[in-house]
Amino acid sequence: MTSGTPHWILAAAAIGTATLLGACAPASSQPAGAEAPASSEAASASPSEIASEAPSTPPAPSPSSLPSSTPEADPEPTAGDGGMCTAADLSGAVTTEPGAGAAGSVYRTLTLTNTSGDACEMSGYPGVSYVDAAGTQLGAPADRGAAGTAFTLESGASATAVLKQVNAGNYGADCGAVPAAGVRVYPPGATDSLVLPQETTACSASSIVLMTVDALQPAG
Repeated sequence: MTSGTPHWILAAAAIGTATLLGACAPASSQPAGAEAPASSEAASASPSEIASEAPSTPPAPSPSSLPSSTPEADPEPTAGDGGMCTAADLSGAVTTEPGAGAAGSVYRTLTLTNTSGDACEMSGYPGVSYVDAAGTQLGAPADRGAAGTAFTLESGASATAVLKQVNAGNYGADCGAVPAAGVRVYPPGATDSLVLPQETTACSASSIVLMTVDALQPAG
């Protein structure tokens, strides 16, 4: 400092410098304890707090609450409901007309009667085989003879088929002769059967066919 400068001039210069520095201080500074802007509160919120304030989405309906589009199954058909005749619908018999024998064989009549309360349909050949007293099949089943046509068997009505039976004695020792207690009959297309009594001699050999049956027809 030069000795020639007056003291009042130096004091004025110091006051001006302090004023200038105060004017240049950052305008953004805040005094202690001042509230932060609202934007800083949103920025400082945690993700879990934000998610808890979001509107909830209704849950999707469970599969059990949805209507089903699957149609109900049709009821199973029962015996005598107008379908194919079954053994449960029928009774039967094997009969022999006088003078029906010829050259070692006999022509008999197989009769099936509708004992149900409803009509049923019949078409084709019955399945026929000899059985023993325990119901076990003996030998080969019957072959098929003359054909027939489909028809409706009314309640109480009968159907008949010609049943040709060959004498087991015609085959000698190859037959393997055994006593038969009856014939098992399956109505055409049915899976159940009925056994009709007929005591005779059958062949145990499956290579020998002792019977031939025609298709069933309405009884005349």
